[in-house]
Amino acid sequence: MKGDWKGMESFYNKYPDRLLDPLTIEKDTPFHIAAYSERTEQLRHFLGLLKEPTKIFAALSKQNSHGNNTFHEVATTGNIEAADLLISKLQETELKTLLEARNQLGETPVYRAGALGQSFLLKYFAKRVGNLSDHFHRSDTMSILHIAVIGQHFITGAWLLVKDKELGTRKGLNDMTCLDLLAKMRSAFKSSSRLGQMKTLFYDCLPSHYHEDYEEEAQTILSRIEDLESGKGTRTLLQFNEHTSAISRINCAIWSGLAKEWPVIDKIWQMKRRHIAALRLTKSLVKMDTTWANSFVVPDKTISLGKADCLDDGVNKREKELQSKTIEGGSKKELRSNYTPLLIAASEGIVEIVNEILLVYPQAIEHVTKDEENILHVAIKYRQMEIFRLVKKMKIIRDCRLVSRIDNRGYTILHHVADTEKYDGGTKAGPALQLQAELKWLERVRKIMPSHYVMHRNNDGKTADELFKDTHAALLKKAQKWIKETSQSCSAVAVLVATVVFAAAYTVPGGNDELGRPVFLHSPFFLFFTIMDVVSLASSLTSVVMFLSILTSPFEQENFFRSLPRKLILGFTLLFFSVTTTMLSFTATILLIIRLEKKTWTTTLIYTAAFFPVSVFALMQFPLYLAFTSCLHSLLKKLIKKVPRFFKSAVRRRSIQT
Repeated sequence: MKGDWKGMESFYNKYPDRLLDPLTIEKDTPFHIAAYSERTEQLRHFLGLLKEPTKIFAALSKQNSHGNNTFHEVATTGNIEAADLLISKLQETELKTLLEARNQLGETPVYRAGALGQSFLLKYFAKRVGNLSDHFHRSDTMSILHIAVIGQHFITGAWLLVKDKELGTRKGLNDMTCLDLLAKMRSAFKSSSRLGQMKTLFYDCLPSHYHEDYEEEAQTILSRIEDLESGKGTRTLLQFNEHTSAISRINCAIWSGLAKEWPVIDKIWQMKRRHIAALRLTKSLVKMDTTWANSFVVPDKTISLGKADCLDDGVNKREKELQSKTIEGGSKKELRSNYTPLLIAASEGIVEIVNEILLVYPQAIEHVTKDEENILHVAIKYRQMEIFRLVKKMKIIRDCRLVSRIDNRGYTILHHVADTEKYDGGTKAGPALQLQAELKWLERVRKIMPSHYVMHRNNDGKTADELFKDTHAALLKKAQKWIKETSQSCSAVAVLVATVVFAAAYTVPGGNDELGRPVFLHSPFFLFFTIMDVVSLASSLTSVVMFLSILTSPFEQENFFRSLPRKLILGFTLLFFSVTTTMLSFTATILLIIRLEKKTWTTTLIYTAAFFPVSVFALMQFPLYLAFTSCLHSLLKKLIKKVPRFFKSAVRRRSIQT
């Protein structure tokens, strides 16, 4: 356990009969320890001490407390050289017995290699067993593909699926297929991976494969094991670089060097390869999936206006009460388990799976669950904007079959916006912007829904707007408190900045001469100082006015849609600008007072120190500023649309006058 392999070898040189005795509390023999420690030379040495073939078979078939023999431990590490060594010491019948041996979980070495993503060792074992499908399941009926997908070994999973198509439709624990598992893995797809701008840039620039790694790995296998793939599979890998353009190989070499020096790049590269492998496996699994066809056929429902409907029929009211009780008694897990891979992926925001299913089976978009929900209900309920946009682009959205669907709770798609059961707070900074995002989401969905459905009432007798006010009442209170406190704090800072720059205007750097004129009047830095000081004073005072306007505005829910956020953004922009110009005026003051005639390293150092506060402030505040200014995109789009209309109307007026 201390890594003293030489001492261990010398001990067993004296006592070779002790090689079959367990050494650890897990009942591991020296062969188990050498196998999972990837010590091939020690494994060869121990085998050499056993002269009789029967003892070799007995040593390799010895099981530890987990039921693992030596081949199980080799499968854990993927050490093909060690596997080849063990196989060379066994007869064909003995090898078959050891490879078919199952541990306490019912896993064979073949199953273990596939479950842990050891692709090359799995292929190596596959050529030495009889029926490969016998190794594709364990005692709890969990298939080898399920475990490979759970471990995110997607390349191995794709190979397994080629060998046995039934693995794609087989269900494991909780009646989940492999596509169900993939639909829950947000980290396995790019669309659900939240990357920053810099990481996204690296992600897009990185090539899809490690060309050098493929070649090196293939060369190693070919040189060590001559009969691994009978030369065919390895040559395919070796030909990979031959068919690749020189530019692509150079690009891979550059990025490989950068990845070795920068672990962040290597991590992003591995992520990209995992995403590509997951997408390829998804494409294969989607072709086998038919769960979308099991759609519940429910009659179309008309809108309900509440109490007036009760006069028509009293039976409907009882049915609605029973439905509502059933839903209230059910758990969230039960509701989620009713989803097919299409709806699971839609709820998780995995665009790749949704797009692939709809590409292969366009009719799957009309799939309805037993709760009478379709893909739009799910995307809206879970606030998945990209899925919503994807469905919205399809022509089927126009015939109102999706947008007019009412589920068994009486919810339209607009009611699902108001429902906060699946709302996690969003990614916006502050309750005010979170409430604005919810209001925008409400209006976005309202635009695609038939206008008369706005008056529809659910089983509780509430319209979508009424439900929205009830469910967002707590968020409204938080937003009101937050925007008040933020405005008060920012106005105090703005007044402080205005005081400083106002005082700086009367105490100019360098002082005044006998005539009262500034000493550095004709210096370009003095002009820069004057401009920055005036701009800072004007912007800080204007920001104070904006924050006071916020404090005196009504804080109703509708005011958080446009009015209050715009005032807050404008006030914060002016405050940000005033602090920046104040720092720039300070920089100009330093450069005026400390005048260096010669350009030396001291000059560069002082200039750097003078601009350092501005740089730090910009870097620290820029992300927060971006969070605020993201709300301006819709406003800018509207302004851009209105500008051409203004010119058109002006041209028409002139033509009429002439």
